[in-house]
Amino acid sequence: MVKDLESKISYLESLLESVSRNILANVLYEEAPPSKLLADSENYVKSMKETSEEIKNIMLILKPERASSIKKAFSGFIQPIDSFVESLKVSAQAQSSPKSSIEYLRKAVAQSQDLINLAKEVVRDPSKSISEVLRLKEISDAKDYISRIYLPETVHMRLDYLKKNLESFKMNVLSLEQSARELLKYISRLEEEISKFQRR
Repeated sequence: MVKDLESKISYLESLLESVSRNILANVLYEEAPPSKLLADSENYVKSMKETSEEIKNIMLILKPERASSIKKAFSGFIQPIDSFVESLKVSAQAQSSPKSSIEYLRKAVAQSQDLINLAKEVVRDPSKSISEVLRLKEISDAKDYISRIYLPETVHMRLDYLKKNLESFKMNVLSLEQSARELLKYISRLEEEISKFQRR
């Protein structure tokens, strides 16, 4: 889950770079029809909102004790994006310049750093108890997967053969242990007899 969060952070950062380069740095949009900017930014807006929502949800799982800060950073990023879209719609109806709307998008890009920095902090230091639970879940899932893997008949035969050999080896070891115990008893009796003989 931490790796998933890292991946989504990188994706959000790439989206923000694209927005800054393709929209905010393009002065032509300041005089373009609001409907054009609305259409050109639609996919960016959708992706940024979805990705930031996913980042927020993962952070709430990995660091529930920071829920208040996480929700605040998320809202601080989403609100200017929503204002950007609503402002563009109003400008489109009034056929006015989208320049003021662009400022909302610029603010969203600036505010994104709070969310991204917090997400990176969670990546570096997730809740220890949650991390342990997730680790145990991964182990459980891995065991379940292994138990469901299809094994060819030849593999089953080899495993049965190996199991029988191990059982045979185990019996031999147990037999050797029994013989060793009996030998030790015999040695002990000899030592006692020698000791008795020496005391005479």
